[in-house]
Amino acid sequence: MQADPQYSARPFSSGRSGAMVLFVVLAAGWVGLAAGGQPLAVFPGAHWDQVPGPDPQGWSSAKLQAAHDFAKSIGSAALFVVHQGRVVDDWGQTTQRFKAHSIRKSFLSTLYGIPGAAAKIGLSDTMGELGIDDNEPGLTAREKEATVADLLKARSGVYHPALYETDSMKKRRPERGSHPPGTYWYYNNWDFNVLGTIFEKQVGLSVFEAFERYLAQPLQMEDFRLQDAEYFRGSDSIHPAYPFRMTARDMARFGLLFARGGQWQGRQIVPADWVARSTTTYSPATTEEGQVHAGYGYLWWTQFGGRHLEKVELPQGTFSARGAGGHYILVVPVWDLVIVHRVDTDQKDGPRVERAEFGKLVNLILDAMPTKSRQAIAGTVQPAALLPVLPTSLDELVPALMAKHKVPGVSIVGIEDRHIAWERQYGVRCPGRPEPVGSQTLFEAASMSKLPAAYVALKLVEQGRLELDRPLTEYLDKPYLADEPKHLKITARMVLSHTTGFPNWRNGGWRNGGPLPVLAEPGTKFAYSGEGFTYLQRVMEQITGEPFERYVTRTLFEPLGITTASYLWKDGFEKLAAGLRPGQGDMPAKRTLYRAANAAYSLYCSPMEYALFLVEMLKRDRSAPHSLSVRSIDAMLTRTTKAEGRPPIVRGGVQSSEPTYYGLGWAIDATAGGDRIHHSGSNGSKDTAFRCYCEFDPQRGSGLVIMTNAEGGRQLWEELIAAVSGP
Repeated sequence: MQADPQYSARPFSSGRSGAMVLFVVLAAGWVGLAAGGQPLAVFPGAHWDQVPGPDPQGWSSAKLQAAHDFAKSIGSAALFVVHQGRVVDDWGQTTQRFKAHSIRKSFLSTLYGIPGAAAKIGLSDTMGELGIDDNEPGLTAREKEATVADLLKARSGVYHPALYETDSMKKRRPERGSHPPGTYWYYNNWDFNVLGTIFEKQVGLSVFEAFERYLAQPLQMEDFRLQDAEYFRGSDSIHPAYPFRMTARDMARFGLLFARGGQWQGRQIVPADWVARSTTTYSPATTEEGQVHAGYGYLWWTQFGGRHLEKVELPQGTFSARGAGGHYILVVPVWDLVIVHRVDTDQKDGPRVERAEFGKLVNLILDAMPTKSRQAIAGTVQPAALLPVLPTSLDELVPALMAKHKVPGVSIVGIEDRHIAWERQYGVRCPGRPEPVGSQTLFEAASMSKLPAAYVALKLVEQGRLELDRPLTEYLDKPYLADEPKHLKITARMVLSHTTGFPNWRNGGWRNGGPLPVLAEPGTKFAYSGEGFTYLQRVMEQITGEPFERYVTRTLFEPLGITTASYLWKDGFEKLAAGLRPGQGDMPAKRTLYRAANAAYSLYCSPMEYALFLVEMLKRDRSAPHSLSVRSIDAMLTRTTKAEGRPPIVRGGVQSSEPTYYGLGWAIDATAGGDRIHHSGSNGSKDTAFRCYCEFDPQRGSGLVIMTNAEGGRQLWEELIAAVSGP
């Protein structure tokens, strides 16, 4: 049995012999109309339909021939392209069952989202809770804290030997214990193989039986057989690998299922929310040289910073399943396009197709596609971005602003089309130290901590456990304040809209327990207050019976795939946090580590994980159990309170003439393009300061998260937004 290679294709021999198969599929757009005049999507039945004749549906036969010629020259074994459901070009042995290699991992990810299986496996379940261990030396206590979600994202932090590994995987494997669970991306087979073990243990079916029942049969795969799948076992690990063999035309059905959001012939085979979560970018994927070439979701390869295939321009939302030697299922939902590419890796010294070669082949195929059709579809699906400049244009502006305002480190994440689209990091985690800011670097979110707290509070409202206009004191056994009768009128709505009458903080801070006055009649006047959120936190803990940190992690962060962020300082954060002195294990003299959670300011988070929360705010599908309803989201983003003394943010050199308002938690500015939702954060001063900012456009589905580790960070983000954010 051949070892399962990692994401990059292996070098191939100089020979280019071997079977050559090319199969190109194009759907004839739409057939018929549904009730109300809406077009019906085309799906294959027992067999694929083929559109006859030259230049079917406007595709260029001559240009497809150029793709065929190039595919032959690089040693491809099969190519199968699906566009809106029908075959346009059938070329080669499309029924050959080749090894699927690591494409198997995307199959397994899909099974984790099937309702019958998902109900039996919790993404927040830990290896310890699931009874997972391995050969000696077995898993440590910290490694057993890795969750199912960590494994799906290749972030377990468990670096135990695994089966079906390549030499490259072994070479890149970090030292045991070098990274806490959830904090570091490493493409490896231990995570993937253990996911197979967990699935079979919890669901009671083999991976292969489940694939046949939940995917092969509903999709009417023509060639899949249980005997085409087998386990690979060995002495390095007790967790077997689960290789598949599959034809190109069956893989195309799987790809089309995901291109259609998990729906097949009117039936939702895979929940749309799981399709979206699986293909969301959680990590930048790097080559052995450390170069970012794509993103990584739940066992799917995604876009990162617009990158997915070298020198190929693909629309936002493209993703792929990949296997060693040049196996691909490329899915472009915007164009309803699926490209399956296969290589005969049964030939030990046969050809292998490099990623760049496949990219060139994809360009040739896209060149054959009708230009007007591609541009029209892209133009109607992709909204305008928040930033009218490419992320690369920040590479000159941000360092200049860092020097101007004496900011040692900055991390920025951009959202486009309601997905994380790109990220940029600059500078170092701590002045005077060489460790650079990275994708997983943790900052203090400061007052941006309030927004996840507001979200879970409104979820309690939806559940009927909290009322927005009921005095909070009625949820407690005794008054929150002993000698302040006005506070008895304060409600959750007043906290979220900053009209409690509390100051931001009592004299000496909330920890010291000094007197907390109510400076204005509750509900009558805007006065930004962290104390109000601390009060609401106490009430939520009373209602839920859980510490706030545990509750928000369980009900919001874990479902969103946020595995590192915490309202409490945790062991291991010293390897990730900005503002520390890595390698020494100590902090600047005035550094405060938050050992007690505070909903108003104590969140430790990377911009990447905070951006996942913004994506949750932006997404249209509100059906997931953790998601707020459209009504609640609208309430958060509706202007309710004029924010006296808080001028609008300057964007694109323009400051709105209308005042800033607050909804429930969020600040809201009116702009020429519609309301812009935003919030900032400010913790500490001098050498222990953090300044952060985020904003999003709910209509365009775009957004931005900026985190810095210095006082000058506020001036930096203000000038950055003024320069690049559209007015």
